[in-house]
Amino acid sequence: MDAHLFRRFCEDLVPRLTGARLEKLQEPAPGLLTLTLFKAGRKCQLCLRFGRKEPFCFLTEKRISAGHAPTARIMRLRKYAAERRIAACVTQFCARRLWLLLGDASGGRHGEGAASGTSLWLLLDLREGPSLHFLEAQESPAEDRPAWPAPENLDEACANWRQWPVLTPALRRTLTHLEKLEQWALLEDLRAGGGDIFLYGAPFHKKGGESGPGPAAMSVRAVSAWPLPPALREGLEPLCAESGAPENAQGTAFPPHMPPSAVQGCRILDLLERAGQSLVLERLAQENAAAAALPLDRRSRKLARLLCKLDEEEKRLGAMLAARADALALRENLWRWPADLRAASLNVPVGAASAGPEEATREAGQAAMRQIRLDPRRTVREEMEALFHRARRGQRGLEHLAARRAALEEEAAALRRARRELLPGSHDAAMPGAKTQSAGKTPAPTPGRTLPKNVQLFVSADGFALLRGRDAKGNLAALRLAAPHDIWLHAENGPGAHVIIRRAHGGQDVPERTLDQAGALAACKSWQRDAARARILYAEARHVKPLRNAPAGTVRVDKVFSSREVPVDCELETLLLPAL
Repeated sequence: MDAHLFRRFCEDLVPRLTGARLEKLQEPAPGLLTLTLFKAGRKCQLCLRFGRKEPFCFLTEKRISAGHAPTARIMRLRKYAAERRIAACVTQFCARRLWLLLGDASGGRHGEGAASGTSLWLLLDLREGPSLHFLEAQESPAEDRPAWPAPENLDEACANWRQWPVLTPALRRTLTHLEKLEQWALLEDLRAGGGDIFLYGAPFHKKGGESGPGPAAMSVRAVSAWPLPPALREGLEPLCAESGAPENAQGTAFPPHMPPSAVQGCRILDLLERAGQSLVLERLAQENAAAAALPLDRRSRKLARLLCKLDEEEKRLGAMLAARADALALRENLWRWPADLRAASLNVPVGAASAGPEEATREAGQAAMRQIRLDPRRTVREEMEALFHRARRGQRGLEHLAARRAALEEEAAALRRARRELLPGSHDAAMPGAKTQSAGKTPAPTPGRTLPKNVQLFVSADGFALLRGRDAKGNLAALRLAAPHDIWLHAENGPGAHVIIRRAHGGQDVPERTLDQAGALAACKSWQRDAARARILYAEARHVKPLRNAPAGTVRVDKVFSSREVPVDCELETLLLPAL
């Protein structure tokens, strides 16, 4: 996150933070911090990914869950910062730092844990992470007021950029592709502050080259505080998103993917939230999936080497089996040689196996001859028996090799399935993670692991994995396989199957078409199967709880996200089956 982008973000963020109560501090993954804030009856989360590589910060109202024990660092932050109100904010955008003055729960400047005459500050540093600072009451961090180079001195300032913190690496790369007047105009716009931000992404391309919708169809790949010149876009297209997530015509609050067109009136926080979902949460899910897949990849490479060795062994055994032809030729022509004959090689006629002695003698001069190499230490008969024995060994070896190859190929196929299962929210996500998994994390499946028999997998037209229970126990199994941020569906006001829409993280948008198709799958196995349209309940899986001492599949829904009507199309049960 560039310093100028961080400044633009903080300009809109500070009014939202001032006066908010800091309820929770969590660490969903190493290097990722979330602060749950409450203000004016609404909750939101400030997500901070810190580090030297690709740090980012965004505000979201979608919950990012953390399903593991907090570290000592987080426990210390909770001890001093939890349940306090943010009294003031100070931005140091050149260093990409945001200072939060923490008061007591009532909004006062001092609170429990801070000594008398001191103030407690929470520093959010995009490079080093969060830290606590106890400063004197009269002391406070100074807000950035950096010097800006004059237009006539811009070339010299770029040469000595270390003396000008405002000339960030991203800004210097852009200035090299602009004319002089454009350089001065951009620098003046940044000095004045405010303005828009710009999102860039690449459309998702299916196999075969054609573009089409998918879970990552409109993922953000770059975000900037100024328009990037064509030389720096690297094939990326400008994107934009509508502010907020209003309900659509069907009444759902799950927004579809935004079209790649410019939309006026977009809010900065909304745009950065969309960028954060792609640049932080999606990448975090991919990194964790890659880390979890390392043992599978190592085993896959070993299997590939074993299969190559089997190919070499098959050639060797094939050569042993080919000795049977020489043994048969010797057996058919034993009458030609003395019983005690020993020779290094013999010539036998080709195609004379079925001919009698007189005919063979008459045709020997006319038939083509081939040479068979022998061991001079053995007689012809002994060599024939040795060749038959070698051929039998080759035959047995090929039978064992075929069984071994089938076992290795089956294991390799299981590893490929397990490798694909590590990517939640995609059409290959046949095995979702456990319900306790945190955002972006997926446990590594074991080779050969598959879905339970009472849970059926479908693939939506947009590439999302859909799980549906086949019976009451299957409904419970599907719910147990769901992550907290997955979407749960059920027919309203009656019995029916549970359907789960897998998502890679809590902020991933689900297209309207996928919502309709998943709802149709739920309706096709419910009391509304014969209706033209069915009303379906949508909720996040974390709000669906199985009831104790109740029949399997009976749940309590604490919070319904939306309810909408969908067309019932039972043909989808066949059309959405995954390809083998």
